[in-house]
Amino acid sequence: MKKVIAFGTLLALALSAAPAYAEGSFSGFYAGAEVTAARSDTKTTVTPATGAAASRTSKKTQADVGLFGGYGYQFDNGFYLGAEASANRPTAQNKAITLSGVSVRERPQYELALKGVAGIGISDSTLVYASAGVSQSKAKYLLPNNVTRKATSSGRVIGVGVAQAFGDNLIGRVEYENTTYDRKSFATTGAPTVTYKPASNRLSVGLAYKF
Repeated sequence: MKKVIAFGTLLALALSAAPAYAEGSFSGFYAGAEVTAARSDTKTTVTPATGAAASRTSKKTQADVGLFGGYGYQFDNGFYLGAEASANRPTAQNKAITLSGVSVRERPQYELALKGVAGIGISDSTLVYASAGVSQSKAKYLLPNNVTRKATSSGRVIGVGVAQAFGDNLIGRVEYENTTYDRKSFATTGAPTVTYKPASNRLSVGLAYKF
């Protein structure tokens, strides 16, 4: 969070010093694909009917693949505004953990996000930007007594990145994002209550085509 705030401050200061150049380097609709190194940090809490609750934060790094697309407009002073939607799918599943004598597992299935994007061109082919928006994830949860649940979680995503234009249509980018989700609880008759609080940090490399 501190890094994103600092980036936003630098972005605002850079606007007054941005060079003027022809509009359109990053203007238009675009769509692309990305590969991501994702670090998940899910806090799991198991609360038995009697006795103390037990918690553990599971940290796992895995590769994700995703698609993204959106629209942006770059003004003649280099300032950029846009909106983007994305979908990512994990390529690995989280391991089961044992708390309070029971085994539980979270299996992420996909993540969706809708973000606003603001940036500044530091040359006619390079853009630095920040993004913020809402996200949604779907996961399968394996709970005590062989109970399985599927559920979606709502969250918030913030990020920073650098995009590089290659000619008129290709755009490469490197992006960092932090996503936090609301707490999700499952209570099953005769079994402990299981609560999940997912979060993730993602570093992605993407390539897009600008229409």
